[in-house]
Amino acid sequence: MTYKVNLLDVTSINEIDGKWSHDDYIALLDVFEFGDSGDATDKDLKELLYMAISDFEPQEAALLILQHQLGKDLNEGQIEQISHDMLKENVAEHYSDISFHSRLFDINELLYKAYNGKFPHAKASVIKVKLVPHHKTDIAVDEAIALKCLAPIITDHAIFKRLYKKQLAGEEEFDEAADIIWYFKALENDQYEIITSDYWINNNDFTASEKEVKIEIEE
Repeated sequence: MTYKVNLLDVTSINEIDGKWSHDDYIALLDVFEFGDSGDATDKDLKELLYMAISDFEPQEAALLILQHQLGKDLNEGQIEQISHDMLKENVAEHYSDISFHSRLFDINELLYKAYNGKFPHAKASVIKVKLVPHHKTDIAVDEAIALKCLAPIITDHAIFKRLYKKQLAGEEEFDEAADIIWYFKALENDQYEIITSDYWINNNDFTASEKEVKIEIEE
């Protein structure tokens, strides 16, 4: 299937707006035994959480947040290992199971800001792109189609292109696309917003802003 790809914008961010809810802040403050936060706004709750986190040793704070956020998905040994690794490397890029990268990025962001940079600085990319099919189709654009469309305007040195050649070529199912793209939103007029790790795609990876591409799609 053929699409006209038009790259509209690429922005680097270190925090995903709206990721942490009011209830998330309250729950995490409880984890750190902060006490009653009263009727504080979300902005104030975030600042209170930074204060509560920074009262603990960095590795201990990482362990507490990881247990709260990922305790149902990872065992104690895995969580303890990540809590150590977080101080040395960006686990949102390097953890072996990429399905955890998005959540690890959010946790890293809290710790990075609470400790004023003691944790590695993680970045994400917000990509806005227009994908127009040549012919009318009922096939909805998903993460896999979006990555296949973007690949031809991205350098071959990009890690996802090197790791997932067969998936991008349509030779294998591209289940990993939903983990490479953390957030995917359809906008108006065939436009889409993609949030992914700077590790997978960043502004310097793009070699063109528009192109007609032919991709293989599993019906």
